[in-house]
Amino acid sequence: MTASLLDIVILLIGLYFVYGIMFKPAIFWERGRILRTRKVLGDQNTLIFYGILGSIMVIVGILGAYGALG
Repeated sequence: MTASLLDIVILLIGLYFVYGIMFKPAIFWERGRILRTRKVLGDQNTLIFYGILGSIMVIVGILGAYGALG
């Protein structure tokens, strides 16, 4: 098992997204990109979107670290 830097970055960003939607800290919930997404999609759909995106990034980061993605 050798995790590349990209796997670690993807995993950390995914964890940041999951943390952001679970606890809604102002540093995450009130920044530009999230605010624009909230205006377009609404709060509930933004939570779903970033939850799915964060979950996928966590899974890809873990699988990439274990070498399961090629």
